[in-house]
Amino acid sequence: MNEAISNIWRRPLRTALTILGIVIGVFALTVMGALAEKLNVLVDGGDEYFRTRIFVFDQGAASGFQASSRPIIRDLVERIEELPGVDRATPVLQTLLNPDQAGGFDIPELLTGIEPDTWYDDAIELRVDAGRLLEADEAGVTVIGADLAERYDLRTGDMFTMRERDFEVIGVLERTLTFPDKIAYVALTDAQAIYVELVPDAFEERTDELATQIEVFPDDLAEADAIAAAIERELSGVRAVTPEQVADQIGQASIVFNLIIVGASVIAVIVGGLSVINTMVMTVSERVREIGIKKAVGAPTGAILREFVIEATLLGAIGGLIGLSAGALLVVILNAQTAGSGTTVFLLTPMLLLRSFLFATILGALAGIYPALRAARLDPVTALRST
Repeated sequence: MNEAISNIWRRPLRTALTILGIVIGVFALTVMGALAEKLNVLVDGGDEYFRTRIFVFDQGAASGFQASSRPIIRDLVERIEELPGVDRATPVLQTLLNPDQAGGFDIPELLTGIEPDTWYDDAIELRVDAGRLLEADEAGVTVIGADLAERYDLRTGDMFTMRERDFEVIGVLERTLTFPDKIAYVALTDAQAIYVELVPDAFEERTDELATQIEVFPDDLAEADAIAAAIERELSGVRAVTPEQVADQIGQASIVFNLIIVGASVIAVIVGGLSVINTMVMTVSERVREIGIKKAVGAPTGAILREFVIEATLLGAIGGLIGLSAGALLVVILNAQTAGSGTTVFLLTPMLLLRSFLFATILGALAGIYPALRAARLDPVTALRST
């Protein structure tokens, strides 16, 4: 090992340039990987929530799952519950917490009005970090996600002003890294009073009839498609979205970003791998006489092979550590800059860090195999005659 380290630094400039090639590849892999990890967590969390229910919207609603600008009549709940296979239905009113913020890459902050006695689902556990959850017939109170609590520096008992109305924070949810982190849950009646200001003039229903979606819980999720079809058939002017349709839509973004990760990996392979191969081939060419002497005094082929593979592996490991550190530092800086807006764009996980390091190390080892074989196969007589 000591000899391998010494050999690496015989040509410090060449070694530095080789390591730089690996650093660039691993840096890109780490940053893009952290971006994909965040998105995948959001997708997984969304899938966990959406797969338990059918969503019913106004037929003209542009939004699929959040903050629809088209209201729906709350009285449809009773009609939906009469359909075969429906366990229960609950009205939900969801709107942007801040109308001027659309959320960007991350999900936007949302104000969500619910009826606690019918909305809570045993399949989705909302763990409270402090305080408690909403209860029926409460007003003027809110339960907020961890990102909202952090951004607005809120604790239980504090007053939280949303859309020019004050709410007492009675609970803060544990961080989930998914949808609930950016949601403020309030009573449906409170959300209706806020939302009525945005309702189109043509919508003449009373304030207490407003909702943006109705969430339907089937007795058997396997019958979700049939129930959704029955809802659209029996109720005019609505659109029913099944858990499978939701999963397909939110999964498309995950596919795109995972392809980006593949692209980053390809860059790392091309840049880093070629750098290591080029350096090791030149190293073998420069050390032909040295290799010949070692073989002449009895060094086995395996020892020569092992020596050069270890050198290449060390190059990969060093470049991997530097690239990983640089990428992680950039991710931390970018997350810190966006933390004030309640947005965390990147997610560093231990598995991502381990994968990036192992990728660079294994890449170095594989790239060193050809030069190592070339060195191990040198004829000692020919090598000793080399100038």
